[in-house]
Amino acid sequence: MEHDSGMKSENEFTKPLKRIDERQQSTRGKGALVALALCTVCALPVFHFYGGLSGYGDQPEPPVEIVLQTPDEADAAPAIDLETTATVPSRNHVIDLSKGDFQEVKPSETLVPLKPTPTLKPLPKAAPIKRQELALAHLPDPQLIERGASGVIPKVSPDGIRAMDLYSRQPDTEGNFGVARVVIVVGGLGISQTSTKLAIDSLPPNVTLAFAPYGNSLNRWMQTARKAGHELLLQLPMEPIDYPQNNPGPHTLRTEADLEENLANLHWAMSRLTNYVGVTNYLGNKILQQPAGLSPIFAEISKRGLMFFEDGTVQNSMGPGVAVKELVPYARAEILIDNVRSRSAIASKLNELAAQAKRTGLAIGMANAFPDSIAMISEFARRSKQNGIEITPVTAVVKDPNK
Repeated sequence: MEHDSGMKSENEFTKPLKRIDERQQSTRGKGALVALALCTVCALPVFHFYGGLSGYGDQPEPPVEIVLQTPDEADAAPAIDLETTATVPSRNHVIDLSKGDFQEVKPSETLVPLKPTPTLKPLPKAAPIKRQELALAHLPDPQLIERGASGVIPKVSPDGIRAMDLYSRQPDTEGNFGVARVVIVVGGLGISQTSTKLAIDSLPPNVTLAFAPYGNSLNRWMQTARKAGHELLLQLPMEPIDYPQNNPGPHTLRTEADLEENLANLHWAMSRLTNYVGVTNYLGNKILQQPAGLSPIFAEISKRGLMFFEDGTVQNSMGPGVAVKELVPYARAEILIDNVRSRSAIASKLNELAAQAKRTGLAIGMANAFPDSIAMISEFARRSKQNGIEITPVTAVVKDPNK
């Protein structure tokens, strides 16, 4: 009986548990079906929505048949080959939703490739002005000279210092601040020992002196003038219209000479003197009117770090235009002080200089080393301050395309 009751107890406990398992399995099956039905109902609008997009504006597509797969069937389904079914659009493709593929898009206009804008090189800039000390003014700077075929000629130093700057004299007034400035250049020095000494001793240091290349003792006179504080120019013999009847002298720069000959003659003249800021013409009313012959000469002058001063005797000179083209610092005389060699005529020209300077701020005059000219210029300079005039060196008013 105990055994039966024991079996009975075991069956009683066992049977309820078995019924619970059956109920759980039954409930789980029903729940899966319900969930699957709900997913199907919810998925239909979604498929309908995306299907509608593909045929927007067209007739509606037939309903999509959805086939449900069991997990075993899903695992057994063939894998999708992404490399053969996926298409990656390029930059020139757009999606046409109505056709379901890609279309090539071509530019509507001709594409012109951009070209880089060239950078314009600025003109070469001269180094800041560095002037020679007065105690050393009579000595050529070793950095600014080189040995040529005819002797020592000027050059630009490795750090860009030019003879025009180093051997220049500082003006009393820097720039133009309403001062009536007068530039006076006296040429022909070195030919006459008496006139050369008179000019150096009598004229104030703000007067610029120009030496001819044919004089005697040029180096000695150069040193004397530099110690006195003068700026110096070198006169170049240049071909006049009536050459050779009117002959400036040996080594004249001529229009019909080839470049090699003219450069050799130019270097010869340059080697006759040192410590000058530039060159000026002696005669030359033929070559100064012909740019083809003048350009290579001006190019060499610029290369040597010099300025060009035109004495004002040549009408219709091409000098200003060629100077700009060849980057030559340039100045030109406007008044010939002693083209008429009389004291009254010289006095009249000096008064004209003063009047023009007061009217425009600047006047440039050219004279020769005649005794009367030297004496009257000296007197004019002595009275310049009380007359409201400032005598200034030529480099202070030069037009320098390098600055």
